[in-house]
Formats: sequence, C-alpha cells, structure tokens
Amino acid sequence: MKNSIILFKLGLAFTSLAVPALAQDPFQTIKLAGTVVADNKTGLSYGARGCITELSQAALQSGKARAGELLVALDDRSATLAVKSARARVSDLDAAVQERDFAITTAKADVARVKEEQNYVEREFERTRVLFERGLVNDATLETNERRKLDAVFAVDRAEEALERAQSARSRANIALEIGQLEVQARELDLEALTVRSPFDGVLLNFESNIGDCVQQGGLAAQIYMPNEKSVETFLFMDQLVNASSVGVVVGNPVNVVRINGQACPGKFSLVGTEADLENQNVKITIKLDGSCAPTMFLNEAVVIETLPPNS
Repeated sequence: MKNSIILFKLGLAFTSLAVPALAQDPFQTIKLAGTVVADNKTGLSYGARGCITELSQAALQSGKARAGELLVALDDRSATLAVKSARARVSDLDAAVQERDFAITTAKADVARVKEEQNYVEREFERTRVLFERGLVNDATLETNERRKLDAVFAVDRAEEALERAQSARSRANIALEIGQLEVQARELDLEALTVRSPFDGVLLNFESNIGDCVQQGGLAAQIYMPNEKSVETFLFMDQLVNASSVGVVVGNPVNVVRINGQACPGKFSLVGTEADLENQNVKITIKLDGSCAPTMFLNEAVVIETLPPNS
C-alpha cells in the first residue's frame, strides 16, 4: 500500500513538471513584407541666400560625397570683401592697442622721473629747514623751497593720473580689438554659410542644383546618408504579437532579409513599437541591417523578412 502511494505521488510530481514544458509554444518562422530605409538621413540646407556659382560635378555624376567635400558654393564676392574689411579694422585696432601700450610705458617713465624730482626737492627742503632753524637762511628762502615741494607733489599726482588714463585707454582699446575680432569671426561665418559641404562620406539624395540657380536661406540643397547604415521597416498585427517570442519578434533576435533576386542579408530587430495604429491595429517594427550587405540594398526596396530562432 505504501509503495502505491509513493508511486502515485511521484506520478503527480512528474506530471506537474511536464505540463509547463508541454505548454511552451514551439518556435514558428513567419514572413513579413518590409521596405528598406536609411538610418540618420541628414538634410543639407543653404545657410544663406544667393546664386550658385560652383557645383561638385563628381558628386552630381556619382551621387556620392566625401566628408568635407564642397558640394555647392554661392556668390561670395560681397562676403569676401566684408571679411577683408573686418580684418583690416582689426589690424588698425591692434595698432591702437600698441600705441596705448607705448603711452603707458611713457606715463610710467614720467611717474618715475617726477618721483625722483620729488625726492630731491624734499631733501632740499629738509636741508633748507635745518638752515632756517639755525638762522642761516631767511623766511623767503624757506617758503620758496616749500612751494617747490608742493609743486613736486602735484607733479607726481598729475603723472599718476596720466598713467591711470593711459591704462584705461588701453583697456578700451583692448575691448575694441576684441569686438573687432568677433566681427571678423561673424563675417567669416557669413562667408562659410555660402558653401554647402558634406558632413561625412555618404550617398546623396535629391542633389539636383544648377549653376546660376538662386536659392533662399534654409532651402534644402540635398540629403545624405551612410550606405552601410540602413534598416527595414514593417508592421505587425496585434494578434501576431500576442506570443511575440514564439515567432521571434523580440528586440535583438536575428532575421533574414530576402531581396526579390533571392539574395539574403542578415539583420536584427532593433525596435518593436509600443503604440498600435488605431485604425489598422498594427505596430511598427524596425530591423537593423548588417553593415556588410546594407550598401547593396536600395532605398524603398521591397523585401521579405524571415524570423529566425534566437540562437541561430
């Protein structure tokens, strides 16, 4: 009887352990229709208004651009003159600062000289005062030396005031020079805004400018993207996402992206949307393509997405 009870309990235990395993859904590959899109597509806008005077013929013909390559240049004659004028103004202001420095040097020399004179006059006054106390000189002589002493003090005060004025003038000259240098930078930025350059190596879209065309500030010159940074966008109905793990629709899971010609490119789920479309009840899904084969894929190309088991 005891053995029967033990066997019955063991049977219940094995049954309880087997039920979760049987409850797990087996992996099911699904196929989805998707479209190839570019990641981080960047717009290249005109920084100023003007007329086009130069274009990159290589970029026009190939549809590709190198980092830093000049794509479009607008008429820069006025901006170039403004830069030269601002730089000439800075040279003039720099010369003014040097003049103020020389004035300070001169003022300091004047202060040193009048202080030497003051010291000499004070010593002379002390000697005259001693002689006056001994009765060797009269009142007029003492008053004359005292007046010279006061004049020497006033001369020092005037020299120090002149030094302060010279230092203040130099400060104003330095401020004017700094303003002039900022003006040069502003004019250089204006000049730079007349060109459109490629920010990185990439493929151009809608680059259709012509020499002589006049454009407005903020107008779109072209778009550019990196050919090895592409994704595939698709949509999945809510009922397919109820058991997302069973069909492999989980961020990080691998997929195969198959082109019409049968060529396959590996990828991984990079985004599973968190908001469903109200009308169609579907969710946006994004697959990041492998960089080795992404350049061979065309933008807006229709592809088929095959989900794979997580460890494949």
